Amino acid sequence: MDLLTVSLNLVDPGSDDHQLHIFRAPTNAHGGGVRLLEAFATNGAATAAGTTFTLCMHKYSNAGTPAVNGTISDVLGGTADYWADQVPKEFTLTAAYTFLDAGESLILDYQETAASAPTDCTVTCLFQVGN
Repeated sequence: MDLLTVSLNLVDPGSDDHQLHIFRAPTNAHGGGVRLLEAFATNGAATAAGTTFTLCMHKYSNAGTPAVNGTISDVLGGTADYWADQVPKEFTLTAAYTFLDAGESLILDYQETAASAPTDCTVTCLFQVGN
């Protein structure tokens, strides 16, 4: 089994409601689709008292104007699920959407509450490569 690990370090996007590109599945000529096996995020500082942010993963199509093809994960963070300093949070994945066909993308949806921002936040994904 060929595995690929991809990590994304989040810097403050400066505002709310951003969709951040994590990974695009290779074309069929280069191995085809990938399956997301697991993913987690770690923030470098604790959040609390109404200032926090959330992360969620979506599957985007490979169309000229990409569209959401499914929600891959639950939402991490938020006012009911604060971030602890350097404590990983694992995404709960929806199996029906974890396979990215050739050219489809994994997108991280970033939302913030009360102008919060990530501090040395890292999102790490483990993929199985190939059809």
